[in-house]
Amino acid sequence: MNRIHLLRILLAPFLMAGCLPARTALMRHRVRIVDAERGVPVTDAILDLHYYPNAPDFPNPDHPRASANAQGEIVLQSEAKPAIWQVRAPGYIEQQLSSSQGRVPPRYAAHAMDYYDGVIHLYRMPEPQLTIVVSDTYTGPLTINLNPAPGFDHVLVDEINLAFSAVDPQASYVQEAVGRRVFTETASAHGTVDLVVTPLLYEIKAPQLQIRDSTGVLPYRDIANPQDVERGVWGSVSEDEKRLSQQIRLCVGTLKDYRKWRGSLQ
Repeated sequence: MNRIHLLRILLAPFLMAGCLPARTALMRHRVRIVDAERGVPVTDAILDLHYYPNAPDFPNPDHPRASANAQGEIVLQSEAKPAIWQVRAPGYIEQQLSSSQGRVPPRYAAHAMDYYDGVIHLYRMPEPQLTIVVSDTYTGPLTINLNPAPGFDHVLVDEINLAFSAVDPQASYVQEAVGRRVFTETASAHGTVDLVVTPLLYEIKAPQLQIRDSTGVLPYRDIANPQDVERGVWGSVSEDEKRLSQQIRLCVGTLKDYRKWRGSLQ
């Protein structure tokens, strides 16, 4: 039996069905992972891709994974569909960023070079902790303005994606001092805080942000919890609000104060 005849036999079920197996188009990416504060390559980094509806907490066992080489370089292929890029390395803060249609996440793509489709800057552990101090009597909105540090800005990567990234090759990723992770600021009498931020503080999340007065740390309140009515912190750290208004907006007070504040935004 010659090879052509054998191939026809193998393909017969697909030909009878009127189709052949679809080949998934793959996009090839080359990225580099560096230590944000020192600029040296992170040689033991791992990059995992999780395609929707899978996620890092509920991964597909067969999800794509690649490891960095001695230059901190990773080459991988991705399918043209939404994914979460999970970047990890021992001793570094993990990153999880979304991408669409198989592209490199906007923040990484903003640092694309001739040789790389993106550059990933990782900060060493521990995670940053930001404390905002308010007076014991303060009630009302708490607005944290995220002002880009010198050399950083919000960059339009494509038609719709905005990324906070370096616009100057000499921009320093150091937030005040190398290795510093604990920061304290005092809100104004009107509940305003102006921060000059590198990506370290720009990417801060609710568990890393605490509001306190002289009595201690104020608890985050949940409007869905009927027992949450007393003085605390209301709202959330919204990634969309960071991108659109370069702010984090919260409210300090009771549930009644929070509802009054929300009503004023209508």
